[in-house]
Amino acid sequence: MTDQEAQAELMILRGLADSGNDLALVNERIDRLYWAVCRKHLRTCRCRDKYRDALYEIYAKLRFNDKNNTTMTKAKLVNGVVLQVGGIHYTNANLTDEVARAFLSAFPMRKDWFAVLPEKQDEAKAADVPEKQDEEDAENVSEKPADEPKVEKKPTAPKEEKSAKNRK
Repeated sequence: MTDQEAQAELMILRGLADSGNDLALVNERIDRLYWAVCRKHLRTCRCRDKYRDALYEIYAKLRFNDKNNTTMTKAKLVNGVVLQVGGIHYTNANLTDEVARAFLSAFPMRKDWFAVLPEKQDEAKAADVPEKQDEEDAENVSEKPADEPKVEKKPTAPKEEKSAKNRK
């Protein structure tokens, strides 16, 4: 769902709320929009204003996206993960698909850090990028001797030191 579609749906639902209609009748529409924009589901409480609160939160999120010219992202990190790309820290709050793709191209083994992976780039954009990379790879291959076997380096954890009490 794009920002414009979400804003159009929000305007319809706000019109229903302002006219005094019961928002419980359109709870599925509100829940779908709430999930698309905020990545949360409606609360399961008996609060009479939970639908109106969700609409306020959707409005605030869309307004923030519009103000910062950001689009809603498909990529979502696993809870507790913070990425550092180019010296900037990214969480689910400020992660974009472009940043997620850049991180995954640099660290493909970290796909498990993402709950939802970003969509692939358009074929036109993706076609431009590999040509440049192929030229760079061709230059790098000519510099390396062909005799050396490829060895993958796996990260290792440092050995755990014993505490002062256990060393005695």
